[in-house]
Amino acid sequence: MDLIEWNTVFTDVLTGVILLGIGAVFGFITGKKKTALTIERKNELYQPLLEELESISYLKNDGLTTKLEAPFLAETIVNDYKYGYRRKLNKKCTSLYSLINQYNSINIVSVAHNIIVDIFENSYEELYGSKIEGISYHSDIDGNEWEEEHLAEPIEFIRRFLSDKSIVSLLNSEGMYDSEVCIDKKNNIFVPIYGQLVSVFYSVLNMEINGVRYQLPPIKKELEMSPAEYMALNDFFKEFNANTETLKKYKLKEEIISNSQDIVQDLKEVIRKIVRNT
Repeated sequence: MDLIEWNTVFTDVLTGVILLGIGAVFGFITGKKKTALTIERKNELYQPLLEELESISYLKNDGLTTKLEAPFLAETIVNDYKYGYRRKLNKKCTSLYSLINQYNSINIVSVAHNIIVDIFENSYEELYGSKIEGISYHSDIDGNEWEEEHLAEPIEFIRRFLSDKSIVSLLNSEGMYDSEVCIDKKNNIFVPIYGQLVSVFYSVLNMEINGVRYQLPPIKKELEMSPAEYMALNDFFKEFNANTETLKKYKLKEEIISNSQDIVQDLKEVIRKIVRNT
């Protein structure tokens, strides 16, 4: 083989080696870039959602007054085109987002408010004879006449001014009685009651109008306790927990926890695969 042929062979071999080297370097850079993108996706898409849903899945022992917040989940649903979750995962997230919105839409404080007001009104009528404090008579220029009944001031007051703060305090203390009342002095029998309810009813019964204490009607029933304590003997939580809106919210909460746990497991599996392949 003459010199020209050897030079040709050498040139071809050298070219091949260079091309292989370039290919290897390019593959290495591409692989590194792909790995970096995968890790970035894990850190920016999967990990934040995992941490957010883990916190929701631990809400089993919380009451119903806590509003569920899932801002990252909401962002992935509203702007799903930016996140590109797999169809199955995206479907699960959309379902969970809908459940959370339904849960938050049920105003459980309003439910409790209505029950407390009903207890007060019924007890007031039982103790003082009537919810009606007076009747006014009206007429117009056409000769039409009508009567207007006026509720007792304490009933009007509790309807308007029962505070959400006192209601939430009561709801968060279910099962934790902080007071008791004697229902049979002869046999020394006491039953537990909620001090929050007693305080609410006491403050309403002792309300003031323009700095003057409201004068209650004569009590119609003989009691061995205060009227406020008597009212608080009503089983508020029995009525509250049997309410259809309360039951619906409890069911939604169970579904939210279950769905969150399911998605958490999916996310953990995705993250495990990413870690193994990087």
